[in-house]
Amino acid sequence: MTNRTHLMENYPRKFDFRDGAVPYVLLAAVTFALYAPSLYFDFVWDDFAYVVQNYRIQGLAWINIKTFWTNTFLGHYAPVQQSFLAVVHSFAALDPFGYHLGQLLLHAACVVLLYRLLAKLESARVALVATLLFAVHPTNIETVAWVSESKSTLAFLFFLLSFWCYIRLRERGRWTDGMLAALFLILSLLSKINTVVAPAIFLLYDYRQGASLRTLKWRSLAPFFLIGGAFTLLHLSAFHGTASELESVYLGGPATHLMNLPFLLTFYLKMIVYPHPLSAWQMFPAQLQLDWNVALRWAAFAALGWILFRSRREVQFWGLWIFIFLLPVLQIIPFPIWVADRYLYIPLVGGCVLLSRFFFQAVDRLGRWPRRALESAMLTVLFLLAWATVRHLPVWKNDLTLWTATTPTCMNSSYCHMNLGLSLLKNGQANDGMAEMIRAVNIRQSRWTLEHLGDAYTLTARDYGQAVTAYAMALEITGPVAAGELFGKLARAHALAGDWQAAQRAVDSGRRFTPNDPNLWIADGYLLWKLGRWDEARDSLRRALALTGGTVPSNRLFTRFLGDAAEVGRLLADLRASQATSQ
Repeated sequence: MTNRTHLMENYPRKFDFRDGAVPYVLLAAVTFALYAPSLYFDFVWDDFAYVVQNYRIQGLAWINIKTFWTNTFLGHYAPVQQSFLAVVHSFAALDPFGYHLGQLLLHAACVVLLYRLLAKLESARVALVATLLFAVHPTNIETVAWVSESKSTLAFLFFLLSFWCYIRLRERGRWTDGMLAALFLILSLLSKINTVVAPAIFLLYDYRQGASLRTLKWRSLAPFFLIGGAFTLLHLSAFHGTASELESVYLGGPATHLMNLPFLLTFYLKMIVYPHPLSAWQMFPAQLQLDWNVALRWAAFAALGWILFRSRREVQFWGLWIFIFLLPVLQIIPFPIWVADRYLYIPLVGGCVLLSRFFFQAVDRLGRWPRRALESAMLTVLFLLAWATVRHLPVWKNDLTLWTATTPTCMNSSYCHMNLGLSLLKNGQANDGMAEMIRAVNIRQSRWTLEHLGDAYTLTARDYGQAVTAYAMALEITGPVAAGELFGKLARAHALAGDWQAAQRAVDSGRRFTPNDPNLWIADGYLLWKLGRWDEARDSLRRALALTGGTVPSNRLFTRFLGDAAEVGRLLADLRASQATSQ
């Protein structure tokens, strides 16, 4: 037989780290080559809430640490991510470069550790091609280029470490490996709840290794399921206990969500094989009635399930990996975002391994020239996926590029139009921005759209009457209990319009329900300053700073809320002058 020297055939089926670090260097180099441009991107989308406006992470003072370990943020309990952002802030302040670098390093660590784990479960060549497919796959752009999604990279990194320790537990039987597996799983769940299904993966690994229901080691599995159950209850309590009316929607009820299950799975399976179109806001046409289309989809997935049932355990493992990691986002528990590119970050691994396994099974059965053709096809696929990543990555450069590219894919979404309007305002295109925001409110009136429209009327159009109307409508939708910031903004609009009594009523109403919202105390301090009660104004502004941990410079905190740096300068100058006079 002729000696064959092409790369993929001669790549070892097993790999020992001591033999060399070439695969690790290759994977890290590919990852950095693809995503290096993101280091120079701006903050986008929720990054402003998670970083720029999040006083909790802007300092490592004890009060800050206590706050994000004992409270939810935007309806999520993710203190590990908040801690990560606080550490990055201590080095980078509000420079986006530091946060993008931190996110890219996390993703690169996930890629390298993924290869190490896959090389333990599969042959080294399958592991390498699968990890390359994962590294170049464009659906990961949303996760890597978006600082807010550091929760996903952290969760995946800690899950990989937990799974590694679990495998060592099964290999060596040492309780220390079990403890480490549990610790890393907890850290993963404290980053993001999407790895709550990890215990099912651990059980599936035991099945993959040949265990049966009778021989499964339930005693060592039970603690992991208890951890998963506890965090599921914690997350449901945190999210559905603090979410706004937008997050509370359960469209159509359980029957509707069950009907749409195969359509959701179809979306993600299609995105694994053919990642198009990529969008920051995927529109999903939900099925609201039982028809032949629903029945055919369920029949197709029943057939797919039968094929998987008849497959080898290794294939079953990776096929079920996709489904299990998609469970948290398949609308079994309602969530307003039905589908998203970022939800595929961990499930994608299963698809990449299956594609790699099938590829090498075919390669090993073919003759020389068909094998060469198939290898060329795989290299072409890797190149095309990498090219798609390179082409789409600049969309995430800043908010304007993101929402200019995204909105044409979601023209009926108030969310898309509102974000496009906000980005246009930020880039000085006031008329176009206001038009998009009004369009968003006309599509759907929610607390979020009305609040942002009120902000635009206050800080851009200087139309305080319209701002008061927008905030009042937002309060009617939200209710007063969780609306401290809204009351502060309503007071701000009344104060800027010169209606001091209405402004004071708004502050008093807000403090009655949410007395620890710093925006209320800024509004109160501003109002008292305008009324010439400077000592009281100073006390209110100090209270606002104290509620942020005292780590945010006063001029930046006050300007962020009042929107006029010159006005804040006069306020601070007057208060300093009055203090000096009194002393």
